[in-house]
Amino acid sequence: MKQRHRAGAWLGWLALGFLAAPAAAQNGASSTTASTASSATASPAAESAAAPEAQAQAEAAPYQDRIIEGLPPAVDESLNAEPYDRSGWPRFVRLETRVGTQPFDTDRTTQTSLALYGLIDTPNHGAISADGTLTPRSRSGTLTLRQRGLPLEGGWIANHEAGVISAPATDISRRPGRVFLPTATVLGASGEWRQTAQGLTFLAGSGQPGQLQSLPASGFNGLGGRRHSLGVQWRPDAQASDALSRQLPGWTFALQHETASDLTGLATSTNAAGSSQSEIVQANATLLAARHETDDSRIQANAITGSASLPSGASSSTVAPSTQGLWVDGEWDEGPRTHGLSLYRLEPGLSWAGQTMPNDLQGLTVNTAWRTRQWSAEGSIDWLRSVSGDRAAGAYASASARWRLGRGNAIGVGASVRRFDGNAWSSYGDWRFENGWGTSGLRLELVGGDSDQTASQRLTYDQDWTVAQGWTFSTSFGVGQDRDTLDSGATERDRFWSAAASVNAPLSSRANLRGTASTEQSQLGDRRHALNLGANWRIDPRWTLEASFNRSLGQTTSTTADSLDPLAPIDTTTTSATTSTDADRSYYLVLRYEMEAGSRSVPLGGRPFEGGGFIEGVVFYDTNRSGTQEASEAGVPNATVFLDNRYGVRTDAQGRFSFPLVATGPRTVTLRNETLPLPWGVVNEGQTRVDVRLRETTRLSFPVQRSE
Repeated sequence: MKQRHRAGAWLGWLALGFLAAPAAAQNGASSTTASTASSATASPAAESAAAPEAQAQAEAAPYQDRIIEGLPPAVDESLNAEPYDRSGWPRFVRLETRVGTQPFDTDRTTQTSLALYGLIDTPNHGAISADGTLTPRSRSGTLTLRQRGLPLEGGWIANHEAGVISAPATDISRRPGRVFLPTATVLGASGEWRQTAQGLTFLAGSGQPGQLQSLPASGFNGLGGRRHSLGVQWRPDAQASDALSRQLPGWTFALQHETASDLTGLATSTNAAGSSQSEIVQANATLLAARHETDDSRIQANAITGSASLPSGASSSTVAPSTQGLWVDGEWDEGPRTHGLSLYRLEPGLSWAGQTMPNDLQGLTVNTAWRTRQWSAEGSIDWLRSVSGDRAAGAYASASARWRLGRGNAIGVGASVRRFDGNAWSSYGDWRFENGWGTSGLRLELVGGDSDQTASQRLTYDQDWTVAQGWTFSTSFGVGQDRDTLDSGATERDRFWSAAASVNAPLSSRANLRGTASTEQSQLGDRRHALNLGANWRIDPRWTLEASFNRSLGQTTSTTADSLDPLAPIDTTTTSATTSTDADRSYYLVLRYEMEAGSRSVPLGGRPFEGGGFIEGVVFYDTNRSGTQEASEAGVPNATVFLDNRYGVRTDAQGRFSFPLVATGPRTVTLRNETLPLPWGVVNEGQTRVDVRLRETTRLSFPVQRSE
């Protein structure tokens, strides 16, 4: 039975705590003044002795822009209208009042919610942040507290989280592999303790599993039961003092255990044929992993064992037999080429403590990739068979290639074929090129298979138009047809066309307008239209007003084809079933207050006496695998992004995120793969390095792609 998390009423005093952060100590102010006064009569020897101290004080002076003769200084619009409080530790707080209606709410009930995001960077207690929402009317909400980089005795560093979090996992279990290991969203607490010198990491967590609800009334829908996680990871160091560590250079070992109790809304597993097992009451799973890395090779072995207790009457025995799974992923580099080999054996009924994962499969995967500056190619093939013998053996293969013909001209092709549990195939070809209008993309997609499956052909033209600086405008137009075989044996064809447009227009230096519109019409009479308009007005450096309006007509269906990969889990983000309403209208209004304070000489992640910049970005579903967000591609909500593995934020309903007051210089931004809905995954391990410049905003985009 679903439950709602009742967020505490203490969000208010949390905000006050961030606003009233302790001021920086000023103990040395009077002594510095006295020393300066007495230096006027000091001897030359004393002046020589004081020179290093004076130089240190000069180096410690706050950063000031140098004035170039004849060139007016740059205007910092974010700071010139309000006095900046330089006392205390660096801190940031964002308070929001949200008013709106929930999408697809037939009653169109207006709801008011409150939101808080705050962060304070302390020298001795790590970076502490709070991210919470509260809807008073329904008494629902979310709250996530994070403490990152807490120094402890003995060189240990602790990371703590509480509230709506992801179940903790070891570093090597987070890595993308041939087999997906699911991660649960829970309402609870977790801790991670790292000892870098010894290469040790311990983790623990516990909470109620559930699902996050989207804006404007964010909430947590509990599924009942509890999940408990324990883990340890050890990375021996060749420079360590003990002999054992020196004998195991490049190795990492991890042990992870998860227990689920009193579960009522989850199935133990879903096999490749799509059939679900019985609901479970108790479940547990243990993962043992070992990884070895060198300069040109990587290999990781994973072994999992689990069991589940079924409801009484579900079978002759209430305790399901223990199931095991084993998979090994290896890859090695050969110049510009990377080769890989994977082995796996996943017994029937296998799950990760009640969470769905591939099962009743065994096979071998061979893959290779060849990348140069001008072109890239990759391919893989799986030989598959059922562990239980209920299905015939088969194969799955995929390949893709892309050639850069010129600076603004590239073509790509790809195909996937499955001969296992039915026959299916898909292919695509795309051409991206620059012209006088901007950047164009032409893409052809073909999908087919057995006679009982839908055959589809789609041709899409995407255009990113060249517009004035600060503007963006993109369009998408597509035509296609679907062909279904009816029970009578007759063939039904449905031709359709679709169009979409997306625009971002800066109305002034403080206001901008954005919007997306899409339409689709078919020969059989199905029509779908959608409109999303948004506006942002920065009233002053601390106050912002944001509004959005959504309108849709016609029943909405998923436009994403099912993955052909037998090892890919079910996509929980989209469904092929239509919604229960033919029309929807919703709006969303936000009044936002933001405040920054603290010593500007220590911005987030920086060294003393540096300035700061900003980072903002978007995480989006890259459905056509182009690497750029098209007009028809949506953002990914509730994904977690980290800056330097120290400061964490969660994306909003449009997939957007931001980090205020970031230290200048090179920074690492990481998208956590385990916070994405399966089977979507990160590209290039979801990590990018950026160079943050003083007072400038660095914009990033993270595409996430399906396993194909």
